[in-house]
This record gives sequence, structure tokens and C-alpha cells, in this order.
Amino acid sequence: MDRPTDDERIAREAVGEWLGADATLSSLLAMNSSTWQVAAGGERYVLKIAAPTDAPGLEVAAWLDAHGLRTGVPLRTSVRGDRLVALLEFVEGRELGGVDGDTDLVGETLGLAHGLLRDAPVPDALDRWPWPWLEPDMIDEPELREAAVGAIAGAARIARTATHGILHGDPAPEAFLASKRGVAMIDWGAACHGPLLYDVASAWLYTNVGVLAAYMGTGPLGPDELADAPAFLAFRWAVQAWYFSRRRRRGDLTGLATDADNDKGLADARRGLLG
Repeated sequence: MDRPTDDERIAREAVGEWLGADATLSSLLAMNSSTWQVAAGGERYVLKIAAPTDAPGLEVAAWLDAHGLRTGVPLRTSVRGDRLVALLEFVEGRELGGVDGDTDLVGETLGLAHGLLRDAPVPDALDRWPWPWLEPDMIDEPELREAAVGAIAGAARIARTATHGILHGDPAPEAFLASKRGVAMIDWGAACHGPLLYDVASAWLYTNVGVLAAYMGTGPLGPDELADAPAFLAFRWAVQAWYFSRRRRRGDLTGLATDADNDKGLADARRGLLG
């Protein structure tokens, strides 16, 4: 039995226990987890099943939610075998991206999150810089691997004096949901601890350079440190090269329609690092 089928069985068992037999599940696409929207008793929720290493990110999300930034807070969690099951608050809102002004909203909200997280406790199990999972040897193409190693070394030099803290880990526009209640920031499963520039560069990768000025208006990094954002943008492309190279090796199609999407992610990283 393959993993998606296993996860669906686990999801139905968990939802039945927590919300009752009448709850219904609708599958959602997500890159690093099996995810469903759940309807029960007139309420909506999100159910995610991922590796137990996502648990510290749920702690971060709960802390932020309690301190004023909506995150899709975890309501129930359990570990079943080698899988973490989390029932999350459903957050209404429009996904950012592709609309005038959204780059500013991404930068402002990320800056707000970083500012709040300066006072947050750091979960013991949160990955800390230098991150143990980043293995450039996974990148098969020699030229791309060499460029990634260089970008990693450059970021490591800057990281010695950079501001470190809790990171979202993947602040893509779809992690930001705008509504009348403001902008929420969801999907904290990739949270880690390291240079704040990593999150800023990730947001730049997904939007444009204008995100830096928007971030500076609300975030803890000033212009001197943000001047190193281009080096961390290269580092972020190196992470993407590692990520999609690993997925291709493993034949991992989680959240994708075909392996061509893994190829596209790798091609984007190649352009970002090699031009």
C-alpha cells in the first residue's frame, strides 16, 4: 500500500475520532504533506499528515496565533506510526500573489511575523543553523552542484554575523491569506531557526525585489543587513536545487501532477544560480 493511501486511511480514522462519522474530507494539493479540507457540523477545518519533524512548526504557529497573527492554529494533534496528524483551524482568505500590492503585503506580514517571533520560545526540536538536511551532494548536475556549494558557502560567511531567529521556512504567497480580518500566515511545517535573511530571500524569490522595502517597514532587519539579501537569494536557489534533485531521485510526486513539475522546479533553480 503506497503512502497516499496510508495517509488517507489515517486521515479518515483521525477525523472520525475527533469530529465524528459525518465529517467529510476533500483532498488539497500540498508539496510536503497530505492535506484535506474537512467539513463537520457546519464548521471547516484543515487536516494535515506529515513527518513528525513538522511538530515544532505547529508549536510556533500556536504561539504566533496567541500573540496576534493568525496562522491556522493546531486544534488537535497525534502521532500515528511514523506520521504526524494535525487538525488545524481553517483560515478564510484570498491567497496572495499576482495582484498589484501583494508583494507589499507579503513583505509587511513576514516582517510582522519576524518581529513577533523575537520574543517566542524556540522549540527544542526546531532545526538550527547550519541545517542538517541540506546535502548538496544530492544535486546530480556537476555545474549546478558547484554553484550551489558556492552559494551555501557565501551564506555561511554572512550568517556568522547575521540576525538569527525563528523562520517560517517557505513564505510563498499562498502561505499568506488576506481577508477583512487582515493577512494570516499559514503552513508553518517547514519552520526552522537561522538567519532571518533566509525568509526574506525566499519571499523575494516568490515575488520581486520590492518585498525588501516592504519588509523593512515592519521587520527587525535594517538596510545594512538587507544588503546581503542577494547572497541569500542565491542560497535559496541552492536549497531549491537540492530539494527538487532529492525529489527526482526518490520519485517523490507529493503535491504534484507529474514528474515534469519536479523538472520545472530544478530548471528554475538552474536559472536562478547559473543564469
